[in-house]
Amino acid sequence: MKKILIGIALVVIVVLTLATMSMPDKMAHYEAVKKCLFTVVNREIDRHPLFEQNGTIVTVMALNATDEYLRRYLLVYDHTFYSTGVILYKDMFIFASVGVFGHVFLTVDEEDLERFAGRLDVVKMLGVDH
Repeated sequence: MKKILIGIALVVIVVLTLATMSMPDKMAHYEAVKKCLFTVVNREIDRHPLFEQNGTIVTVMALNATDEYLRRYLLVYDHTFYSTGVILYKDMFIFASVGVFGHVFLTVDEEDLERFAGRLDVVKMLGVDH
């Protein structure tokens, strides 16, 4: 019985050590959230009637604004065995990602980010009046 407990304890120690050593960095969280948020912003721009003529220019401007927002307000917290990414919006924290074993997993889907992009109001970010 002692051998089984010692074996289980060793496996747990090895797994926790690997989790600690392979924790993803801040840029991995940033890239994962950015990819999903860019998809949502592109879809939002495609729906807006003001942007039909200058779609490419507006898309680049919106993606740059979104990129700048994420660079400022995506906070990554390193914990002992994992890391978490949250987006700060006004006084709210939107839990966006979890990083463990060298991978980042999104905790939000495109629908959640679409609501978030609606709150950010991409049109206001671009300085366009309705």
